[in-house]
Amino acid sequence: MKNLIERDITIGDIKIYLTLYKLHKSYLLLISDQKDMGIGSVTLASPPLIDGLKSTAASYNLFGVNKKLLSTIISERASNILKAPVLLLLFLKIKKKEDEIIKPLIKFLNEILKNIVKK
Repeated sequence: MKNLIERDITIGDIKIYLTLYKLHKSYLLLISDQKDMGIGSVTLASPPLIDGLKSTAASYNLFGVNKKLLSTIISERASNILKAPVLLLLFLKIKKKEDEIIKPLIKFLNEILKNIVKK
């Protein structure tokens, strides 16, 4: 397991930490609003099966009911960009609505992942 990136972003008054590990032909993505990561919602996403088609990634919420929409969007987006399966552990204790953090978080994620793909 290779640690590819550790970054953080401040959205309003919340600091969100992101860590990405490269596994064998897959990735482990940890996102939390706590410096100490937790398990939280666990989602597995796999990329589209056929390259060149506009199909979406398939995701499976393994457990966790909080932030289900957010974890699905993040894992599918990461899997599409990385073109590999992504296991997401999303641990957010904040009580803000998903729609308040989703747009800046996805923008931040896109920038990070596209830089990794370019390398």
